[in-house]
Amino acid sequence: MKKMVVVSFYHALIDEESAISQSIMLEIERIRKKGILFCVCTNGTYQEVLEYNKDFPFIDYIISLNGSYIYDVLKEQCIAKKKIAISNIKKISTIFEGYNILYYTENNIYEEAQETEKKDIYKIEVEIEKEEEREKLSKLNINSSIFIKKDKMYLEIVSGKNSMFSGVDQIGLKNNFALKDVIAVCANESDYSLVTNLPYSYVIKDSCKKLEKATRRKISKNPKEGIEIFLKKI
Repeated sequence: MKKMVVVSFYHALIDEESAISQSIMLEIERIRKKGILFCVCTNGTYQEVLEYNKDFPFIDYIISLNGSYIYDVLKEQCIAKKKIAISNIKKISTIFEGYNILYYTENNIYEEAQETEKKDIYKIEVEIEKEEEREKLSKLNINSSIFIKKDKMYLEIVSGKNSMFSGVDQIGLKNNFALKDVIAVCANESDYSLVTNLPYSYVIKDSCKKLEKATRRKISKNPKEGIEIFLKKI
């Protein structure tokens, strides 16, 4: 029996109206009653995901900010975090001067670098026009991914040691289970480390070409036909 299910928040768990159907939440409740942990991975903050957990608690862990901040929902505490080095923040701000940039702390977002001088920054997001612009970061010790939202392209930057997979690994160590005990549903480029490192990972169809090239295991992007049926089989 699997020990944990990991599902990507955007393009997988929530639908086009940013909602989670009751039937999907009931399926999550069912597998949790079997002793299986449910984990949400997101490029956003853990607080954003917790908004969905208020009335009907269904989440055990949140891997937020592309693996930079891991949150234990039941214990209400961070279990692992890794910020971007101050030197890299300055270099990234200089490289992308004139671009629209957002700086993420564990639960807030800032538009100006000077506002973050005394704060830990876990993710930087830069609005770009073409994917090749990420090559400007080739000499920095960072991890980057592309995220598409409302037809706009964003370059997401975190510390080089952070990924969704590193988050899963931290949770596995804490709960004493192996990677073969985890099953993941992925939908964004930031989930690539899950697809390439977990023996059991699935990709939402038509969500990310890079992910679809990495595995043949695919499920429908329609939540009722995809994630819900997927959960029923666990």
